Amino acid sequence: MPATSPRAPLSRPAALGALLTLAALTLALTLAVITHPDPLGPDARWLQWFIDHRSGTLTSIAKVISALGDTTTMGILAALICGVLTGRRQWEAAIFFGLTALGAGVLTFAGKLLIGRDRPPVVDHLVTETNHSYPSGHTLGSVVIVGALVALILPLLHGLWRTLLVVVAGCFVLAVGLSRLYLGVHWPTDILGGLLIGALWLTICFTLLRPVAVRGAALVPKALCG
Repeated sequence: MPATSPRAPLSRPAALGALLTLAALTLALTLAVITHPDPLGPDARWLQWFIDHRSGTLTSIAKVISALGDTTTMGILAALICGVLTGRRQWEAAIFFGLTALGAGVLTFAGKLLIGRDRPPVVDHLVTETNHSYPSGHTLGSVVIVGALVALILPLLHGLWRTLLVVVAGCFVLAVGLSRLYLGVHWPTDILGGLLIGALWLTICFTLLRPVAVRGAALVPKALCG
């Protein structure tokens, strides 16, 4: 692949605007969950819709998608990518990816611990979960890990390939969130919280680590493909 000059994932004005918007939305939703820990608005109704449309085939698909977006799976993926990048001395890409992934893990753990929202009734669960509900760790982790990888690779792609990468990544993250609703282990606002917090953290990383992200983007394909 010929050398290219990768563009920044976000210009500074755009990053600042996205950061402020996401911060406001995240704060508003999180405060609403803290002050009203029971289902918010259409939470119960929307969750019931997924429960009412379960089938054997869909359940199998949902479990597979959920496993792919699991925090452990995303953590292993992040560790493998960082390991490969580090082994090939692609320090900037490894630092950017590692810090971004580590932050996602901390936010998920801290958010669940501090907010302590109960999950939907256990009788509706199709998988076993023992921790708290908000935010959805599957969704948050998928947004951050997949988003960081896309951001590093995207500047080197052109035309249809760029669009295809973004669409596939977006569909995967959305599918992970929907699978958690289908399995009955999250309220819809947990999924929304995971999306918002994950997107906010990505934007923070792009803003603070922008030079590392831009330079690292040029190194990822070479590092991963040898």
